[in-house]
Amino acid sequence: MKVLQATTARGWSGGTEQALLLAKYMNRLGVETHLLTYPGTELDKRAEKLGIKRVYFPNTVKFSLKEAKALASILAGYDVVNTHISKAHWFVWSALPFTGRRPKVVYSRRVPYKLSPFSLLTKYNLFTDAIIAVSPAIFDYLRSVPLIGKKVHYIPSGVELDRFNPAVESGFREELGLPPDALLFVNVANFSSVKGQHVLLPAFREFLNKTGLNAYLALAGRDTDSRQARELTESLGLVGRVFHLGFRRDIPQVLKGADVFVFPSLNEGIAGSLLQAMAMEKVVVASYVGGIRSYLKHLENGIAVEPSSVKSLVRGLELAVENLRNRKMKERARQTASEFDIKRIAEKTLKLYRELLDG
Repeated sequence: MKVLQATTARGWSGGTEQALLLAKYMNRLGVETHLLTYPGTELDKRAEKLGIKRVYFPNTVKFSLKEAKALASILAGYDVVNTHISKAHWFVWSALPFTGRRPKVVYSRRVPYKLSPFSLLTKYNLFTDAIIAVSPAIFDYLRSVPLIGKKVHYIPSGVELDRFNPAVESGFREELGLPPDALLFVNVANFSSVKGQHVLLPAFREFLNKTGLNAYLALAGRDTDSRQARELTESLGLVGRVFHLGFRRDIPQVLKGADVFVFPSLNEGIAGSLLQAMAMEKVVVASYVGGIRSYLKHLENGIAVEPSSVKSLVRGLELAVENLRNRKMKERARQTASEFDIKRIAEKTLKLYRELLDG
């Protein structure tokens, strides 16, 4: 079996990371797995360091006959093609009629939004052999959709437990110049309205005013160092209390330095960065939305808050401080994350591929 993991994402995201991890661990399991991406992307660079072979999209528009045929010649060399983002799936789907030998096509669906009628009748229905839902909520929705329900499978995104290990060494707090008694909250997410930083920053200000604690907040992710993000911090009078880190490659070290991980997203597929923080045995505070509902248990393995609610988030931050020494909560968090071990997820995904090939 020869497998191709495909994404058109040029930046780094949870779906991009999953494509890389599946390629990494499927190769380790003895299944030749390559990546279909664009040259010079973060994924391309990381895959090169890992020795994973890459092939590149010829596409620049959603459909071009010339580009579709060029992509078809690439796809014909694989038994299974797994797409990880809508645009990549459109490109692959458009190329399939031109492949002399059509591979099995699997689409990993990571967002909880409804399908358009056009997408349902085309890229989800024709030529797509299986759809992977990364959360129970997405699975339940897709299973209820006519025409495609029978081809939907639940396989969550995975966490690299060896990398996100509580024993990892870190100099992150020293990098920030924090005093020993400082309390550090960390949020790892690309800066956008759906990730909820516009809720987090006002809640953090209210938390500081209410508790008087010597606390700081670090934002890590694409555009967290943007002008828009900094202006929001300035408007709330939080300059000096908030670190705008931007994109980081050392997330395990960032998480190691945190006292509390905060994730106020308004909607989520599975929330990989939350699971990574749980794997690091951090006290976590997260919105109770989307796929998070399937594994976050309030006051057992973390703290659940209402989405879009500053008041609820402030209370969640207070509960986090009260539970900083709650060893059982941290251990349960790691245990929860272990259920999403990428090694197991890679094996489960390969099992699906083999079933498709066996007919």
